[in-house]
Amino acid sequence: MKYLFLIFSTFFSFTLFSQNEALVHVDEMPYFAGCNDFGNNKTSKRRCSNDNLVHFISSNLIYPEEAKRESIIGTVLISFVIDELGYIIDPYVLKDIGGGCGDAALAVVHKMGRWEPGIEKGKKVKVKLNLPIKFSLSSDSDSGKYSINWGNIKSKKVSKKTLKANIEEAIIVRDGFGNPIDITQLTIAYERKKKFIDATSKGHLNTEQRRLIKKVKRRGILTFSASVQEDGKFIEVDKEFEIVK
Repeated sequence: MKYLFLIFSTFFSFTLFSQNEALVHVDEMPYFAGCNDFGNNKTSKRRCSNDNLVHFISSNLIYPEEAKRESIIGTVLISFVIDELGYIIDPYVLKDIGGGCGDAALAVVHKMGRWEPGIEKGKKVKVKLNLPIKFSLSSDSDSGKYSINWGNIKSKKVSKKTLKANIEEAIIVRDGFGNPIDITQLTIAYERKKKFIDATSKGHLNTEQRRLIKKVKRRGILTFSASVQEDGKFIEVDKEFEIVK
């Protein structure tokens, strides 16, 4: 959480503005949603705000395919204002690293709901924030710590009947301790002879993916690729099934 604390201590310096303009430093900086239970305990409330913000970004940020292909890593800086009602206004990319990362980071900010507004001299005010969003690709050793689980399927060799029996079951990625990790993107690919088709969703089997699974035939290969994010890293977790009958 130290990283996100630095967001509020490093990127904001005090500047004088007119009454209608946003401030960059106030007595109490805005809090991300979901931390109303801490009352006057500002330290715990700030920690909750940072934790919730990290979780939200991890759950909603999609690493662009172009950036993956080009192995682009780095930090995008998004600037926006939290108004007196807690709404985000005027978000834009202040620093980009290319490969579609700027647009991906901006899309996450657009998904955010209302914040708890900043306070200056007892009044709610507009506050300008600069939010760094890190893009970091995982290594093979990172992805090896994670596994994909689907229903009651244990073997890599499965029948079409078994696949159909689990088609309504959730796809779950677990870390090395068995804890479930949120999937940001799920791609299912099917290959047989010279035929190749794939379908992508945001973590849950959608209609297109279910249709794909129903089309598989013997000697085909069905591959699940799940993207997860943890500790600031994007991690690709794969699982391959061979259709035996």
